[in-house]
Amino acid sequence: MEFSPVQERGGAGAWAPGAPVPVESVDEWAGPLDEVDALSPADYRALMDEVAAALGEMHGSRDPGLPTEELAAGLEDATRALGRACLEPEDLVSVHDEGLTEALESVGRLQSRLGAVGFRLARQAAARGLHQESGLSLIDWLRVRCPWLSTADAAQVKVVVEASATPAGSPIGDAVASGDVPLHRAAMVARTMTRLEGSLEEDQQESYTKIATTAAARPDLSDKDLSAVCHRLIEDLLHERQPGEREQAAIQLRSVTSRRIAPGLTRFTIDAPDGAAATLSGVLTSQLSAPTPDEQAQEPDPRSPGQRRFDALMAVVNRGIGHPGALPSTARATVILTIPFDPERGLPSGPAMSSGGGYVAPRQASELACSAEIAPVWMAADGEPLALGRTARLASPAQWRALVARDGGCTYPGCSALPQWCDSHHLDWWSRGGHTDVARMALLCGRHHTVVHQHELSASVNGGTVTWHV
Repeated sequence: MEFSPVQERGGAGAWAPGAPVPVESVDEWAGPLDEVDALSPADYRALMDEVAAALGEMHGSRDPGLPTEELAAGLEDATRALGRACLEPEDLVSVHDEGLTEALESVGRLQSRLGAVGFRLARQAAARGLHQESGLSLIDWLRVRCPWLSTADAAQVKVVVEASATPAGSPIGDAVASGDVPLHRAAMVARTMTRLEGSLEEDQQESYTKIATTAAARPDLSDKDLSAVCHRLIEDLLHERQPGEREQAAIQLRSVTSRRIAPGLTRFTIDAPDGAAATLSGVLTSQLSAPTPDEQAQEPDPRSPGQRRFDALMAVVNRGIGHPGALPSTARATVILTIPFDPERGLPSGPAMSSGGGYVAPRQASELACSAEIAPVWMAADGEPLALGRTARLASPAQWRALVARDGGCTYPGCSALPQWCDSHHLDWWSRGGHTDVARMALLCGRHHTVVHQHELSASVNGGTVTWHV
């Protein structure tokens, strides 16, 4: 192997490490070699360690701490580079059409690569259980660490992470991590495979996953086309089954999903097995959905067939959830509506809010407050909830509704659990003399109720806000 001389800082020629030392230069090395011979064993080992580290860097070896440094430095460099592309509106005006088109395409590629990096980090964090250390779900942990991430996006990360943790679902996660499949398309595949999981053998799961993941990676297939592919997999599964197996598979595939399609409007999609479908069809085609003309005005029913079917379904639902006289333990199943109240006018002063965070117009809220299946919480300025002191350990239905109206769900930092999954926790423990007063109680989900008791955490209530001293 030949080596060429390299220039040192002083400008003189020097030989690269590993090259044969020319005879005429042996005398020049005598002094340094004598100094090495004079080193103590400990100093000699330290010198050799330095030499080994230097040679290792030249040959591409990696120090254990280097990945962390490279990750941070790489993201920092990417942020600085991206800053160069942040043009002001007056600058963009001068960019020609081709430049704008190319820039948008470049942004798309960057988003794909950045999404892949984010997913890799989230998957590694989930594998290490970082979210569990703080007692949070993966969705809540991601939302705390990445406030710009919507709940829907965090849920997509979660469903892909969970699916990719199985042998059959690993191709889904790998496709996202490589940047071949966008996260939202991978989530569509992951949800489909989760639904099919109980109806497929392991080799079938792998085959179906491969088909769906390959479709998700095709840029010429739209999201609508990919959805059709996923639905086709479900249809094919049912068609391939024998009659008895088909019934069991259909039960496994039952589901209800919802999607907010516009302010004030939510779309529900129901996949029902034949037996349940017959029940629903019976409701939707019953006398409840028949046209009801206005006899006094001599006008036909103005409702469309779809509206009549919706009203019929809601009539049955309302009958089912109405439970006057039910035990306090069933209060969590009650529909709770928080209604701001104007004492001077005796009317709602604004839109009401459901326990799930949805808004209801004032007029509708006023009407719903009269229904047996709705538990209204009138938020008057002087409306203080009852304080039962030591006369009862469990919160009364009125107190429970007051806690739901004030807390809206689990009060532990970062948790988004809904009220129906929460317990009423005594800030001053009942076993230590605490009172069952709303002012000294807070809602906690089961997981964080345990965390609070294990770590004996305290909290304060100020202005209707619960603050935990974590």
